Amino acid sequence: MKNIYALLLLALTNFAIAQTTIFTENFGAGTGSTNTSVGVYTGYQNASPIVYSGNSDIRTTFSSTGYTGASGAGCLFLGATTAATAPEKFLTISGIKTSEYKDISLSFGHYNGIANTSFVPKVEVSTDGSNWTALSYARVSTNASVWEYVTATGTIPKTENLRIRFTNTMDSAVGYRIDDIKLVGTVDALAVNNTKKESFNIYPTAVSNGIVYVTSPSNGLKNIKIYDASAKLVISTATPKEVNVSKLAKGTYIMNVEENGVSQTKKFIVK
Repeated sequence: MKNIYALLLLALTNFAIAQTTIFTENFGAGTGSTNTSVGVYTGYQNASPIVYSGNSDIRTTFSSTGYTGASGAGCLFLGATTAATAPEKFLTISGIKTSEYKDISLSFGHYNGIANTSFVPKVEVSTDGSNWTALSYARVSTNASVWEYVTATGTIPKTENLRIRFTNTMDSAVGYRIDDIKLVGTVDALAVNNTKKESFNIYPTAVSNGIVYVTSPSNGLKNIKIYDASAKLVISTATPKEVNVSKLAKGTYIMNVEENGVSQTKKFIVK
C-alpha cells in the first residue's frame, strides 16, 4: 500500500510541475500568395471560442523553415505600414483560457524583413481587449529573410479570455511573418481546486470497459481535457455525457471538466 501511495504522489507531483501546451496555431495550409484576410481565413487549427481578427493576412510565400517544428505552408503576414498612407497591420487572437495555468510563456516563429534584430513586430497580451501589456523578444540573427524561433519575456496573465496581439508598428515598407505560435504553462492545482464547482459526477473511477461517464445537473455540453501522470494532454473533446478512453494505457489520469464557465478536476484510473 505504501508503494502505491508513493507512486500516486509522484504522479500528482509530475502533474503539478510539467509544462502543458495551452494553445498552438500554425495557420494551416495557407492560400498561396493572394492575400486572405485573417478574418475570413478558414484554415486555422482552432475553432470557437478562439477568434482571429485584424487587418493582416495569411500567405504561403516565404513559408517557415530552419527551426525545429517549423510547419511550413501557411503563415501570418504583417504587411508594410506607413504613418501617412497605411494603418498598422495586426492580428488579435482571443478566447484563450489560461485561468488554470501558471508560469505561462509564448513562443513563435519569426521572419524578419530587414537585417536588424531590433525591428520586430510588437507582441502584447490583454485580459479585456482594451488594456494591453507588451511582451519583449529579440532575434539572434541580424540577417534579413531568415526564420527564427523566439520566446517572449514578460508576464502573461491567468484569465478566462486571454488576447494575444501581433502588430507591425514599423514606419517602413518592411513586412514580417509569424508562424507556429505556442503558449505553454504549468497546471496550477490550486487554481483548479479553487474554481467554482458544479457537482459533476464521473463514473466509473476505475475504468475497464473504455468509457467514462460525466454527468451534471444541467447535463449540457462539457469541454473535457484528460492528462496523464506526466501532465501531458492525451484527450481533448466536447461531449454531454461520455468519453471514450479505450486507447489510453493503464494508469492514473486527471480529467478537467468545464461546463457553462464552471470547471472541476477529477481523478480516474484505467485498469
